[in-house]
Amino acid sequence: MLKRELVKRVEEVVKPREGACGICHAVEEEICRAGGKVVAYERPGGISARIYDDEGNVIGEGFGVVWSPAVLAAEIDAGLIPLKVAEDLKREGINTQEDIELTAALHGYGRVLTAAAIALMTVKNMGGRTLIRRKGLGVIATFLDAQGNVIGESPPSYCPTCAVAIGAARTPLLAEKIKEALKGAPNTGKKKYDLGIENRYEVKGGAVKVTLAQQGDKILAKGVRGCCMAYGTAKAEIVAGLVPEASAELFRTYCNLCPFKHCWMEKSMGATGNIILHRLSELGTEIEITAEGGIVARIPGQEVEGRGTLCSLSALTNLLLRGDAQKILKPEGTKKWESD
Repeated sequence: MLKRELVKRVEEVVKPREGACGICHAVEEEICRAGGKVVAYERPGGISARIYDDEGNVIGEGFGVVWSPAVLAAEIDAGLIPLKVAEDLKREGINTQEDIELTAALHGYGRVLTAAAIALMTVKNMGGRTLIRRKGLGVIATFLDAQGNVIGESPPSYCPTCAVAIGAARTPLLAEKIKEALKGAPNTGKKKYDLGIENRYEVKGGAVKVTLAQQGDKILAKGVRGCCMAYGTAKAEIVAGLVPEASAELFRTYCNLCPFKHCWMEKSMGATGNIILHRLSELGTEIEITAEGGIVARIPGQEVEGRGTLCSLSALTNLLLRGDAQKILKPEGTKKWESD
């Protein structure tokens, strides 16, 4: 795999409107197309990721709070992303060492969803709200109290769930609530770490196939298809029997209801959701997210709510597909028909 040719192809697929998540998956697809490999491993402090070329050489390594930003960090380390975009992603996509450590202190082993859900429920039970918006290539989560005062905020992060978890880890009140709630709770990431499981990713046509291999040769789940790395990995954990049945049933229910699979646009769910979030942020639309048997996204004045299992990017895509896109995205009037 000639790195120069791969870098050139990556330049053609990187779309800033698709945000850190969309960029990460687009680059990953080019790596796979060129014969490379992308893998990730649960560790006590988060997730370690590696990128291999077609000859089996490690060309990039990264670390993050969960699988996806770790892979993005490895892509940057490999020098595969255009310099200007890579510099922006270092501020608005990958995680700082401080945030990795703070987030790991909540639960560890690359698990952020439960921590994020507890933060969302805690804020709502206080009479407050959690809002998200795009900033640059990342997503910011803001926690408000019952009076509308900011009680905590995340830095621009890889995705909304990462933003909520990192923002909560930075907010002492929320961090303590999460630690107390998760004290002694089972941790699937730790289970995978103890078993020596490798997460293997293959991206094609925007979809991700995930294989879980134990100690290199025992396959626990093979080619489990998902709309992004996070969904694919979570579904693979279900196939491998690593997840409690109640959580597995929640995933099955959501996937059975999700209309996205019937209008696949050869983009990851994160890329599609980021484009929607980018437009809503341009409009100054207030986007509230909650955790109610999954992640729920709401827009004031809209009757339809969007539902996701892991991520509010998927919830936003779900919202658009189920609602009135004209009212949600407010298209501008046509200025002219012909291009210059």
